[in-house]
Amino acid sequence: MMEGDASSSSKKKKAVPNDYGFIDTIFSWSLEDIFYQNLFKDKVGQIPLSFQSVNQYFESFVFPLLEETRAQLSSSLEKISEAPFAQVVDLEDSKPYGAMLSDVKVDYWRNRFSNYSKESYKVLPGDILVLAAKPETASDLRRAGRIWTFVSVTKVTEAENESDTTSTSFKVKASKENQIDGANKSLFAIFLTNVTSNTRIWNSLHMSGNLKIIKELLCIGSVVEEDCELCPVQSDGIWNEIFGPSLSSTLNDSQAQAVLSCLRRTHCDHKATVELIWGPPGTGKTKTVSMLLVSLLQMKCGTLVCTPTNVAIMEVASRVVKLVKESVERDSSGTLFFPFGEILLFGINERLKVDSGVEEIYLDYRIKRLEECLAPGTGWRQCFDSMIDFLEHCVPQYHTFLKNKLMKQRKDFNGNEIKEKGCWKDTKVIKGEIKIFLQFVRKRFKCTAAPLRSFVFNFGTHIPKSFIGEDNFQVLGYLISLLDSFETLLFQDNMGSEDLEELFSHSVDEDFSESIVDIKYMLHERSKCHSVLRKLWNSFSRLNLPSAMNIGLLKDFCFTKASLIFCTASSSYKLHQVAMEQLKFLVIDEGG
Repeated sequence: MMEGDASSSSKKKKAVPNDYGFIDTIFSWSLEDIFYQNLFKDKVGQIPLSFQSVNQYFESFVFPLLEETRAQLSSSLEKISEAPFAQVVDLEDSKPYGAMLSDVKVDYWRNRFSNYSKESYKVLPGDILVLAAKPETASDLRRAGRIWTFVSVTKVTEAENESDTTSTSFKVKASKENQIDGANKSLFAIFLTNVTSNTRIWNSLHMSGNLKIIKELLCIGSVVEEDCELCPVQSDGIWNEIFGPSLSSTLNDSQAQAVLSCLRRTHCDHKATVELIWGPPGTGKTKTVSMLLVSLLQMKCGTLVCTPTNVAIMEVASRVVKLVKESVERDSSGTLFFPFGEILLFGINERLKVDSGVEEIYLDYRIKRLEECLAPGTGWRQCFDSMIDFLEHCVPQYHTFLKNKLMKQRKDFNGNEIKEKGCWKDTKVIKGEIKIFLQFVRKRFKCTAAPLRSFVFNFGTHIPKSFIGEDNFQVLGYLISLLDSFETLLFQDNMGSEDLEELFSHSVDEDFSESIVDIKYMLHERSKCHSVLRKLWNSFSRLNLPSAMNIGLLKDFCFTKASLIFCTASSSYKLHQVAMEQLKFLVIDEGG
């Protein structure tokens, strides 16, 4: 039978996240406790409408949360025959953490599309599983001599095959020291429920932190004050002058005033204030909030945006992305990329259902793009070096290429090299097998420019303007226009190979004022492109960019450089693990 409490042995290392005892509390329940509907009858009361203290406020939610979790487990156990399950093929203590933490490997998951689940099952941290011989009902677990245990998934091992999303290897924390034989061929892992959200709520109720907003909401020990005594009163005219035109062109008067009312609060760092944007369905609350967020983004005001559900956060995020795109396109024609580096969305992709409309602000997508930009050997340095080398030494590159090609052709049938007689450039070659200089340059330019263009797009999209500098950001766009211009000249129909080789024989720094007009213009474009590449190379070399080899550093970089962060209320708990500047604004969209 399951033991009543979990061990508090010193063998529990940092690999098990601190959950303020929530999982241990769950594991202390027996099956009888879980199925007993009145377990917290005397402790769960109606949550009051007002509170005398912050402690009373937090404590009012503790037992309702435990009761909700108990009911969640009870419901899952009643339907255990329909639950996703997999056969355990390996179960070992996770060294050096001891018997309370185990490595589990299963074969494959059955019942992934169960009747009571809207989505196919995938193992996630926070899952509560039962390790046992496959039970048909919860009563099977009560049989005498039946050995089983609850476990909580703490970490999922990423599959080598990216197409495999079912997760067959993971770490678990057990409700008791492992007494189950991992070699038992009839041992199964059965999914019950996921308690990640409940755990985060529990932790929030028990941890200390910045309580200014909560105290302001509860109005403990003071009367609500409209203005801060330490901050000068700023007239409405200032805010209307800054944001009025953009707001009035999109919002009606009441919506615009709601946004301005919130923006007036941003100048104060001394007092936490709360503003409520309220309206019946269909009055444009989400539209109003989206305009507020764009305004806060323009002010570089650190803002966290939360909603109760994944669907709601995707709706707000997609609206903001659309507004930012419209603003950039309105302010500058021929936009090459959109500056989304200061906007970040994070959460579980399978639940968010990230689409092309918001993928450019999604954390996982951004990390992949930054890995490409910063990878040693293939990242931005390689892209810049390759194009600079091409512009400087294209003729020597061609001669080297030609010599190597000729050397391969001058092998006899037995593979023996024929001794070279005279200059290699005078050697006759088979017609059509050696590229003329024009073909070589065009192909080399395309191969070199493609990854450079990709880098510029990703860098301009995913690195904040404030980090790389406004001037550098503008120069990135200018670089693309130079590459396009140079490519147009290079692929002109009347471009001769010998003339082109003569052109590239000139130094990039050479005075070309005496050159023929067409040659002069192309030399000029080549020189400008080379100069811009050198300028950006020197500027980017001084930036404190993270290593592409460390995913943790890339994640921290994305979080610390973002000024507008989107996530569900539950996922916002993860921000406690990020060392970042304190956010100034919290926007909670409770609509719907």
